[in-house]
Amino acid sequence: MSSFTAKEATKYFRSYEVKCDEALVQEWLNNTNTRQINALVTEKHVWEFTDWWRRKGTAYEEGIDDKTKIERLLIEIQRLEKENDTIRKEKTLLELDLGISPFD
Repeated sequence: MSSFTAKEATKYFRSYEVKCDEALVQEWLNNTNTRQINALVTEKHVWEFTDWWRRKGTAYEEGIDDKTKIERLLIEIQRLEKENDTIRKEKTLLELDLGISPFD
């Protein structure tokens, strides 16, 4: 049984409004267990691809070592702390605009 190509998969995924390119799909195919790939692209493959893509580059990516996971988590913590500070400042400004004292 032959497997589908990256071009065929990309076309199918785009029919589900998945915005991907052929190179990304080829990377997914290279990282996918080929025994699970049938001759036809199915909706199951769309879900598997989007799940793989969602985890790619995060601490939850399959096949990365613990050191890389920790580094990625530390970066995510820093990003979230900055976002939290920005939101707190915005909240304070909005409270001042509404006449709400920050000490109430």
